[in-house]
Amino acid sequence: MSANSKTTSRTRLERREQEILRAATELFASTGFHTTSTRRIAEAAGVSEGTVFHYFGSKHDLMLAILDRFYTERLSRNAEAILNEVMGTRERLRALALNHVQELAADRALMMRLIQVYIGVDLLYVHGDDEAPEQDSPIRALNRTYVGYFDRILREGIARGEIRGDIELPPCRDLFFGGLEYGMRTYLYRHRGTADAAIGDYVEELVEPVWRYLQPADAAAGAAERPDALLRRLERVTRRLEQLAEG
Repeated sequence: MSANSKTTSRTRLERREQEILRAATELFASTGFHTTSTRRIAEAAGVSEGTVFHYFGSKHDLMLAILDRFYTERLSRNAEAILNEVMGTRERLRALALNHVQELAADRALMMRLIQVYIGVDLLYVHGDDEAPEQDSPIRALNRTYVGYFDRILREGIARGEIRGDIELPPCRDLFFGGLEYGMRTYLYRHRGTADAAIGDYVEELVEPVWRYLQPADAAAGAAERPDALLRRLERVTRRLEQLAEG
């Protein structure tokens, strides 16, 4: 077989794999994981059911492949680029937040729905052991890698004196990503046709109070907020986001 023939064959196989992933993504998101059969996925992809199993051993493997690509090729790859290209701690946090919401918004509620579906079929996500990552489910491992970029931003910010040293990473991580995902849930489900209209403003309003809370007291000139005050500010951001979505 010539080199050109091998390249053409490989391209055809990759295209077929992409079609299967596309069909599975749409069906899992629209009709649910359990109610979607591999036969239906095969029909939507224009291949036989046997071909689906040739590429993916099970429906569960298909779901994992979809999420793996989303985390690895979009979230984590972009986060790595941010840490390599952006130097300031605040600018890094804003860039990470903007990438997170833009990637979710790019597929509307699709990826959020798929992650929720996956959690429902992968109980190890809920019961995984934070002290024994080797026992994690695949999706927990993907998520652990991704949120590790946030941890790295904070650790490097502490080392540079831009973030106070008495913070605990897990609560800060939950506050950061939890605020993003709660807000985006409202944004994605209520916005129609103007998904990018207020994303930048929303990210800026979210990052600012988080940043003020993270700063050393002297750097913030006495303006650093207590956690309860920070939560109140985040609630105001959410209410404003809802108003923008309804308007």
